[in-house]
Amino acid sequence: MKRMSLACVALFAALLAGCKNDDGYNNVTLDRYVLEMRTGDTQTVYVVTGNPNGVAWRSDNEFVATVDAGRISGLRIGQTRITANNASVSVTVKGRVDLYDEPMANLTWGMTKEQVVNRLGLPDRMEDGILTYELVSSVNSFKSYEFDGNNRLTASSITVSRDKTAQLDDFLNERYLLLGDSDRQDKDYIDNLTYTTSSMLVSRTVYDGDYWLVTYRQIK
Repeated sequence: MKRMSLACVALFAALLAGCKNDDGYNNVTLDRYVLEMRTGDTQTVYVVTGNPNGVAWRSDNEFVATVDAGRISGLRIGQTRITANNASVSVTVKGRVDLYDEPMANLTWGMTKEQVVNRLGLPDRMEDGILTYELVSSVNSFKSYEFDGNNRLTASSITVSRDKTAQLDDFLNERYLLLGDSDRQDKDYIDNLTYTTSSMLVSRTVYDGDYWLVTYRQIK
């Protein structure tokens, strides 16, 4: 009889613990569910109901934004979802620097020359399979597109005026992750947290005394 009583007590305790979870013991609600911010900004999301000390915070995309106890840091342009137990916040991070239209905008890797021409129009030059478009602006002088032996787009480049160097650094840092030393003249960037998970390598190299050459290359 005594054994039966102890068993009943254990069963009752287990059922009670389960009921706490079912009743929202560890569930939370947040003070917002949509958040828009700029790169370099931090904003805090607060727990309004539930136990704030029992929350597991997580970012679905730490390339874009990270979170620490509800404090969200916007790192790069993009979107992510910040999760706190059962609740989540949709986060959009926008940039501060709009220096130029990147040459791969509205294009995809693997397009043929004909598809690129259909999208962008006839190039000003076509030499050794490279399409070049002249640009009339204070920032850029031309952009170009390179294809492999199978006539598939694998790289694109654009010149950026050397007098825009500071803005160019900010522009690339808002969109990509810098590899190596930030003091180097030539710089490489990737579009994810590691090279193996990235789809694109972005390189800034000296073109001449007036321009940088920024090259976007597919990582296969």
